Formats: sequence, C-alpha cells, structure tokens
Amino acid sequence: MKLKIDKGEFLSALQKAKNATEKKSALPILNNFLLIAEDEFLTLKATDLENFLSLRISAEVEEEGKTAVNADKLTNVIKSLPVATVYLELKEDKLTVGGGRSTFRLTTLDPEDFPEFPQPETSTELPSADLIKAIDKVEYAISKDDARYALQGLYVHEVDGKTHFVGSDGHRLALFWRNSPFPMELLIPRKSLKVIQGLMKDYIGVVQSGKDESFAHFVGEDWNLSVRLLEGEYPDYMIVIPRNFNHEVVVNKDALLESLKRLSAIAESSAFPVKISFSDHVALLEISDPEYGEGRDEVDVDYTGEPVEVGFNGKYLIEALDSFDVDRVWIKIVDPDSAVVIESDDTERDPYLCVVMPMRL
Repeated sequence: MKLKIDKGEFLSALQKAKNATEKKSALPILNNFLLIAEDEFLTLKATDLENFLSLRISAEVEEEGKTAVNADKLTNVIKSLPVATVYLELKEDKLTVGGGRSTFRLTTLDPEDFPEFPQPETSTELPSADLIKAIDKVEYAISKDDARYALQGLYVHEVDGKTHFVGSDGHRLALFWRNSPFPMELLIPRKSLKVIQGLMKDYIGVVQSGKDESFAHFVGEDWNLSVRLLEGEYPDYMIVIPRNFNHEVVVNKDALLESLKRLSAIAESSAFPVKISFSDHVALLEISDPEYGEGRDEVDVDYTGEPVEVGFNGKYLIEALDSFDVDRVWIKIVDPDSAVVIESDDTERDPYLCVVMPMRL
C-alpha cells in the first residue's frame, strides 16, 4: 500500500471514525482502523461491533493494499503534521506516515482479523437536517439507566403520516416530529447517536436509510453506517401525554430559563427541586436548600386561570426549555400530581414537545 492524501479530508474522516471505535475492548483489533487503498480512494473502516462505519476519501494511490492501525495514534500523527498532503506506505508490517520533514512508522495488525461488515440495505430517505435536529432536541431525555434497556435509544417510527423521534427515561419524554412518513421502526442506541452526529455535522442532503433483522443502515455520498438496533419493545409513550388540561400558561422561554438558572446558583447539584406557582400574569419560582438558603424569582406569563403550584426537577426543566427553537412555549397542567406538557407555541416552525413528571415538594 502506498498513497498520498489531502491532510484535511483525511483528518476529518479519522475524527468521525473514532466515534465508532472501542478503546476498552478485550479485542485489540477494535482499537484500530482498517485502511484499504484501491482505485483512486482510501476506504477507512471502524467498528465497536455495535456501529460499523465506512468512509471513502479521494487519494493518489500508487500501490493498492490494506492494513489495520491504531486509531488514536494515526489520528494524533495526522493532526500533528504541518503539511497539506500526507503520504502513507506499508513496509514490512509497519505503516510509514509522513509529510514535510516528519516521518512516523506505526505498528500494524493483520487486516484479516478485522470484523466483517454488514451489507447496507436501503429503502427510503431521510433529510440529514431532520435527523441531526431530532438528535439535538431529543437526546438529553434518553435513559442512562442500564436497567431500562429499551429506553436507552432514540425511537423512530411513523404515527399518522408523521415521523416521530422520541427519547425518554421514564421521568420525562421528548418528542420531535416531521410532517412526512417513515415506513420503518428503529430503536437506535445512545452511543450510535454520537457517531451519526459526527457524520452529519457537515453533510447536506438526504440520507438513504433501511434496516434488516439486526441493523439500521444509513448511507451518504461517501460513507455508510450500520447500527446494531436495540432489542425490546419501546413503551407506548403516547398514553403518557395528557390531552386535556385544567391550566394552560404561555411563557417566554428565555425568561423562564434565565430565572431557573439564577435560582440554580444556590442549588447543591445540577438537579434541584423548584416550586413554580402560577397565578394572574405571574409565575413565582422558589427554591429552598437546607444548607445554602432560599431563593425566589418572578416571571411574567400569559395566564388568568385559577392559581396552581407544581414542583419540578429544575434540571429537567432547563434541559427541556433549552431544546426549543421558539421564543414562547405553552406549559399545560392537569393538576400538581400529573405529567406536565411543555409545547412550542408554533408547531409548524418548531414541531416539538416534552413531558415532565412533577416532584412532590
């Protein structure tokens, strides 16, 4: 194997591929990239046995070949080279990497030990902008609890001609939707979302997608990713979203967010209890910490109904509000003990809502 390649394009591909490697695996080969030089391209492959990522970069290939090399070391070397073009050459089981006056010889592994990759199957398309926005808006609510296996992923499926993207940990739920159908049901693991985000960062256009018995497949112009789907049935999240409310408040998102962040200054941790009392045109926020003291703040709201008090986990409210792309949101309340819905006041522009369970204070 012998080739020259643009440093910037190569480094970008390496950094995206690192998200799909496994540093702590008992299998050393999973710490490596598989490099395949053929025709006019260098193909870069990475896997942790859950994500199978392949990227293709244009290169001046003088000799075809393939090898496996440590992912971290190769990325660090390429990043350090002060040149626009780098060269790679495989000699006597060592990969020579260089540019300018710098040369490195990296240890390699047998490329035949690299795992086999699934064959991508695609049947529909998904705009990359919708996918990256869905991850940005929903990922915070996905469960980090190993015991709740089915909730550890992004759930994607079609409801009444709309594509729903859902994340939940049982205490809160985030739902983003697009007004187009998606004829598949996917449960994508949390770690895979980081891989997808890295790929979509600079990608414009549509992504070809599909699934088989074990994998979801995403194919772009010069890359493809196969993600091992989570097993298990996702809970019926629609039944936890209330439909009828006794109190509906409109509030400026940023004003409420800033108030919550001010009160968090005396909280012991990022997860803090806060009581919000809604009355005529005002929301009163109160926090009390036995060790550090008390705080209260007021925010103007659009509300004229009966007074109501609800306790919240302040962290959950902050993360939910941070995900809205509109200035005003609805806070819809059944009673102090029932799930609270926070929804965009312009669902055409920001088709998003979240559900937060109240706290007893």
